[in-house]
Amino acid sequence: MVNQMIASQFISLYDLCVLIREVVGENFPDPIWIVAEIANIKENQNGHCYLELVDKNEEKIIAQARATIWAYNYRSLAYKFEKATGETLKRGMKILFSAQVQYHEVYGLSLNIKDIDPTYSTGEMARKKRETVERLSREGLLELNKSLLLPLVPQRIAIISSPTAAGYGDFMTHLQENSYGYQFSLRLFKALMQGEEASISIITALQNIRKHIHLFDLVVIIRGGGSQIDLSCFDDYELSAEIARFPLPVVTGIGHERDDTVVDMVAHTKKKTPTAVAEFIISGVRLFETQIEDLQKSIIRYSDRLLENVHYTLQEKLTTLNHALKNILSHSFSKHQLLIIRFASASRKTFSDQKNHLSLVLQKENAVFHQKFQEAKNKHSLLEQFIYHFNPMNLMKRGFSIARINGSLLTSIKQAKSGQIIATQLLDGFILSKVEDKS
Repeated sequence: MVNQMIASQFISLYDLCVLIREVVGENFPDPIWIVAEIANIKENQNGHCYLELVDKNEEKIIAQARATIWAYNYRSLAYKFEKATGETLKRGMKILFSAQVQYHEVYGLSLNIKDIDPTYSTGEMARKKRETVERLSREGLLELNKSLLLPLVPQRIAIISSPTAAGYGDFMTHLQENSYGYQFSLRLFKALMQGEEASISIITALQNIRKHIHLFDLVVIIRGGGSQIDLSCFDDYELSAEIARFPLPVVTGIGHERDDTVVDMVAHTKKKTPTAVAEFIISGVRLFETQIEDLQKSIIRYSDRLLENVHYTLQEKLTTLNHALKNILSHSFSKHQLLIIRFASASRKTFSDQKNHLSLVLQKENAVFHQKFQEAKNKHSLLEQFIYHFNPMNLMKRGFSIARINGSLLTSIKQAKSGQIIATQLLDGFILSKVEDKS
């Protein structure tokens, strides 16, 4: 009797699953629109796409489900999504999709995705980008790298790129085959330039450059020649903050035509392409060379004027002497032949004396010229020493630092307000501190 009662109170697992399938089918006969985050995504060899979807509340997973996009539908949906958003479907992305809710006795609950609305994901990406920019601004990082001085002669370049990227090859060719014959010291720090691991890879490259910071004048991050999708890594907060705090100027040439990425915003200088970055570096060296050439021309012009004045003075004295001799000879020749002979002898002596005098004058003027030239040379040398000793990087080696609030130099305690973030730049990095009190 008891066994019969127990038997009448349970059903098999299969029967339970069938009931669930029927309930699901009755309540969800048509596809419905759902919002979820992609926790994992993969495509098999047959072209089918399998996803793990989650819903989160403050980073805690509160729901999870499997989903599929069959191959015949996946190709068109993926193409439409990439064209609209500039990104591929990937882990961490939030999407709005239409799916048929299904339940299988063996495989459980699953969602068969029929359509995806890319406009929702575009809005989500824009929101995340906006929040990243606002956070960087609050922390005083947006203008931090821009406040660094560009090197006078940018010849030692640390390059972050993929060695197989066409943009890297274009950059190297343009730099090494420049029409001026400038020589550059170039070192590649390999990194992924697109995809989920790109931001971590680029941060690692920046950290490796830090270990040899004294060997470089400039850092360039270049990408180009590949797909224009998967650029969301350049909107990553951690990567953007690392670039903003970097102790060397960072120049970007990511090679995209859409709106600036966050990395572009925090970098010292942004160029559209790797070739444009190379041209920017060449122009920096050319500017320095032009300044040196102008200084050289000024010295030459001064020297020419000095020599011209000396030559004019000597010529004037020689003319005066010739006139004097002619007047003396013309007045005395008809009366005193003997006196002329004696005077000729005396004239030769006078001429010799004048010649010696002129030689001394020339030597004196030449000495003045060399003195002026040496003074100009010494001033140039002192200027070079002044530039070296007062270079911010060298000052920091002696214990000095630079403090900024919101990218502006902090020169007085009156500028600081309670609660503000102060970015203090040292030789090997930055320290962020919060104003608690002033005294």
